[in-house]
Amino acid sequence: MDNASLLELQDRLGVSFRDLSRLEEALTHRSAAAESHQTSNERLEFLGDSIVGLVVTEALFIRFPGYSEGDLAKSKAYIVSEAALSLAALNMGLEEFLVLSLSEAARGGRRLRSILADAFEALVAAVYLECGLHDARSFVLRSLEEALRTAATEQHRRDYKSALQERTQARNRQTPCYRIQIESGEEHDKTFTAEALLGGAVIGQGMGKSKKEAEQSAARNALEKLPGGFSSTLLSTASLSEASLSEASLSEASLSEASLSEASLSEASLSEASVIDEISAVEIGVQ
Repeated sequence: MDNASLLELQDRLGVSFRDLSRLEEALTHRSAAAESHQTSNERLEFLGDSIVGLVVTEALFIRFPGYSEGDLAKSKAYIVSEAALSLAALNMGLEEFLVLSLSEAARGGRRLRSILADAFEALVAAVYLECGLHDARSFVLRSLEEALRTAATEQHRRDYKSALQERTQARNRQTPCYRIQIESGEEHDKTFTAEALLGGAVIGQGMGKSKKEAEQSAARNALEKLPGGFSSTLLSTASLSEASLSEASLSEASLSEASLSEASLSEASLSEASVIDEISAVEIGVQ
């Protein structure tokens, strides 16, 4: 990567590196390192993982004095998850600067959550080594502020499958079911694509690093498409204030964009549309 690109990213991040090679290392995926004999970002990722965990744990402990140990652990797990870290990377445009092999880039590596999350952690380590813990802490908190706000609203604890089942049973007396459509990736790093079905037709799709996560993502996608949208379901399942509900809906929409496959979810199927129309008609009749 040329110095002009590294300087552009440095300005975007608001961090000054004395040694730009450290920044380049943080962006270098192992696929590119193997081809060009560069150093991959794996060691930096190892260090960055611990730094992110420390900063997030400290922030949760200070911000939420009323949270139990269990609440803190659940919130931390959400904030340091692959989904949240990859979204933070996308928000800063990190995918544009990743150093990948040609084959990895061709298969969509710049949008893979695992690669983006690893690069984010490596970048945190690079900031720490260059600028110290104070600047690294500021960088992490600034980058993960959206995830921290979502933790405050407790929306990350929602069970989307239960919410979807409650909605469809109440409106048209049907229970959704789920199937795993695609398994991709290496054995140690699989990605699952799930479909939510109602009456045999697909009403939602989603991806995850486990089958359970993929099904929850598919249920969330289906909820967003139902008449009234996802926020209506939240109103019926939780007594949130109007301000909290608005903030939670924005956060969920952003995380949904990062979780779904850009290629497979760009268009809705005809069968999906017909089911949604059917639910709309039933809801109008009930109202």
